[in-house]
Amino acid sequence: MTVRVSGVLQQSVWASVVSDDAHALRGWLLRLGFNEDLLIPGEREDAIHHCQLDWPEGGRILLSSTGERSTPCRPGTASLHVVTADPDAVLARTAALQARVVHEIVDQTDYPSRDFTVADPDGNHWTFATFAG
Repeated sequence: MTVRVSGVLQQSVWASVVSDDAHALRGWLLRLGFNEDLLIPGEREDAIHHCQLDWPEGGRILLSSTGERSTPCRPGTASLHVVTADPDAVLARTAALQARVVHEIVDQTDYPSRDFTVADPDGNHWTFATFAG
């Protein structure tokens, strides 16, 4: 097996997400706007051992199928914050996925951010926000 990576080095923290249906979650994230950097198939049929997905504006998440790696992570227990200059465009993509919106898009009043939160197919919460800290 040949493993290819994009060569793009991502700084910062990389969050790990585990999924009972990692291929479905991978597809969901790609349709939201993430780019695949690396995919290593799992030992079991239709499993993902390790997948790296990059957000075009910076940052990376790691995805694997439940049971593929030793980790305390469990499907549906993550809450992630993704910085984007255009949360409205990301929200439009979530509508095409029929994703469950957890928090509607809002302009925050106590800090400078426009953001919303959506649940992925496993139940993880993804907040897309202009606030970068």
